Amino acid sequence: MSGKGHPDVDGSLAAWALDACPADEASLISAHVADCARCTAEATRLHGTTTLLAVAAEEPPPASLRPRLLTAARRLRAPGVAVGTVAGLADAYAAQVALMDELLMSLSPELWRTPLQQYRSVRELIDHLTGNDARFAADLGLPRPVRHGHHDAWHAQAQALVQGVSGDVALLDREASLAGARPVRTSARNALVQRTFETWTHADDIRAVAGRPTVPPPAEHLRLIIDLGTGLLPRALRVLGLEHPGSTARLVLTGPGSGEWAVPLALGGEPGLPDVTITAVAEHFCRLLAGRHQPGNFPHRAEGDPAVVADVLHAASTLGCD
Repeated sequence: MSGKGHPDVDGSLAAWALDACPADEASLISAHVADCARCTAEATRLHGTTTLLAVAAEEPPPASLRPRLLTAARRLRAPGVAVGTVAGLADAYAAQVALMDELLMSLSPELWRTPLQQYRSVRELIDHLTGNDARFAADLGLPRPVRHGHHDAWHAQAQALVQGVSGDVALLDREASLAGARPVRTSARNALVQRTFETWTHADDIRAVAGRPTVPPPAEHLRLIIDLGTGLLPRALRVLGLEHPGSTARLVLTGPGSGEWAVPLALGGEPGLPDVTITAVAEHFCRLLAGRHQPGNFPHRAEGDPAVVADVLHAASTLGCD
């Protein structure tokens, strides 16, 4: 293993130091550490840290410690599935769960009581997120863990999803409901992208009231969100009575996650030559999908019929999970 570098070790060394790895993985890491000076030094540091924690604590560590350490490790490696589309979806969700978990652990009691958006408090927002995660878990036949406390209840449910889809990729072949004011049945893959999208959106909602900077997802995750949103746009136009049969919108999105998307403006239609072109920053478009940009102040450039452009932007702004 040492001849191949450290890709299989870096994400697991902290868990190994806490005896939190499966036996077969622990054996591989032990063998690697014995032959690798860099990892030996890191393991010694980690063991020292865990010893200090044990001395400082008069009680055993909380049950939530292990899953939170494993969540952090998943930010450095894919969550236990083969590289590919499904692994990328699971990894994207696990990364947002890890970021949200870190954020919630840093909040003061006062911030937990702070109102934001249409929620009376951060606590209420997290309860909303937990409920949406639980409904998706139920669609997949995964358990709903029972935990006390807003943070712990959310984290346990999110971890059940991460572990479930990482351990059985066939779950994502099922049908599931998207969260939102108008639930839509779709593939579990789409629903997992939506869980990633909503977790990021609500983490940035919390950062905003805490006076912290936003943390956009990586470019490849932004593209997953854009693919989901553009796929839902024709249905949203129909629900709103704003379809334009035979017409196509061309989205030109710039910055991280950049690309072009051709969207038919009626359900069941096929994209053709563009009737309107909308150019915007990819991250801003994702925030429009989340309802965090309003169509009237959404920064963009447009070509074509202004009324059609307005209909597209309005429909896009309704695709959030609130």
